[in-house]
Amino acid sequence: MLKTSCALGNNHHKYITMERRSVERLPARLQARLFYGNMIYSGIVANLSEKGMFICTRINFPIDSVFVVIVLRNGQTFKFPVKVRRFTKSNNNHYGCIEESGIGVELLNTPQDYLEFINKCKFSGESILKD
Repeated sequence: MLKTSCALGNNHHKYITMERRSVERLPARLQARLFYGNMIYSGIVANLSEKGMFICTRINFPIDSVFVVIVLRNGQTFKFPVKVRRFTKSNNNHYGCIEESGIGVELLNTPQDYLEFINKCKFSGESILKD
């Protein structure tokens, strides 16, 4: 049974949707650790879905690079490999990021507990924002 709950934040828009997405993204504000080569980088997940997420980071990871990401949520961790699909550099708050840039990643081999967490949040209508 999944022990993690969704937190309803001040952000009342339900999903971030782009026409080219096959699934809807949920707004989020979660800490992430990116394990690239022998280095560990920090990031903030700005939105996520069953298939991908946008991670705010200033690191310019190569397109199509694959590495492990750990997402932290209320003491629970989700660990999975990701593939970088796009890199964005911006001078404004892209998807609510404090950072100036970030990466759009595809999730590879997504764990069942993560999928259950996303589905619970999606069907409850709540957004995933850090308390």
